[in-house]
Amino acid sequence: MQEFIIRRILYTILTLFGVATILFFMFRIAPGDPTAQVISPALDEVAQARLKEAYGLDKPILVQYVLYLKNLATLEWGRSFTSSRKVFDIMTYRFWNTIFLMGAAMGFVLVIGTFLGMVMAWRRQGPLDVGGTVVALIFQSAPPFVSGLLLLMVLSYRLDLFPTGGMFTPGGVRAFISGDFLHHLVLPTITVALYYLATPMLIMRDSMLEVMGSDFIELAKAKGLAPHVVMIKHAARNALLAVVTVSSLMIGFAIGGQVLVESVFSWPGMGQLMVEAASSHDYPVAQATFVVLAALVIFLNLVSDISYCYLDPRIKMGKSAGG
Repeated sequence: MQEFIIRRILYTILTLFGVATILFFMFRIAPGDPTAQVISPALDEVAQARLKEAYGLDKPILVQYVLYLKNLATLEWGRSFTSSRKVFDIMTYRFWNTIFLMGAAMGFVLVIGTFLGMVMAWRRQGPLDVGGTVVALIFQSAPPFVSGLLLLMVLSYRLDLFPTGGMFTPGGVRAFISGDFLHHLVLPTITVALYYLATPMLIMRDSMLEVMGSDFIELAKAKGLAPHVVMIKHAARNALLAVVTVSSLMIGFAIGGQVLVESVFSWPGMGQLMVEAASSHDYPVAQATFVVLAALVIFLNLVSDISYCYLDPRIKMGKSAGG
């Protein structure tokens, strides 16, 4: 198992290196002049040359690439073209905003979805099974920005139960551990959760149904074990492997979809920052945002692989078992 984990870590590093390389050259060949935001054509040639030197844009492309990799490793991501603030400082604030939102939404989705899928499989063809499947598929068919707008219209504008956007009430206490922050967090969390709840729920249900037909489940029942022990200790534990496998992909898609949710609820996170940076041609910020989001998704895949390794003892049996 140790060899499996080391191999996965090496694959993760190589994947991140490849993504960073692609992003570097993609931004260099994209239409538009990356220096237009900071270097006005009205400036004289000496001033333009100094600004290019300050931003490292006067060097050959390969030299820029080496410096880019070095700066990524040391977290020296330069300064924003539009605000002149350090990109790392901008990213730090926006990153944690997205993490809080995604952590709340995905935690709710995985816990509630897995539990409901387990109960639905155990009560197959019952009202909860049929009704839960229909409702989950309805919510999954509605894009997050649609359900988000509907929640805003009903719960914010009509009933005035929740704020219409942002993370904090203007003039209030700006603390993550506060009732005001949690009040603002509810609607975007529900919006994300409604869309992704069907994935772990239905996968857990199908996986449970497959596991429940296995011989070891029949053996556990023949031993006289209580139904809830058979369901949780034997069936659910083995069925969780499928949920763990798909969870990293689901979270990756959710992070990519944060752009819409953060725009609807004016949530100052990475998705909103990505849109702002791309529309204003702020290449240092846009480039760093893409790298961080990609690194987050790649890291989640690594966690998923390692979790799968611990949940499935068969991976320890040989070198080829790890894939």
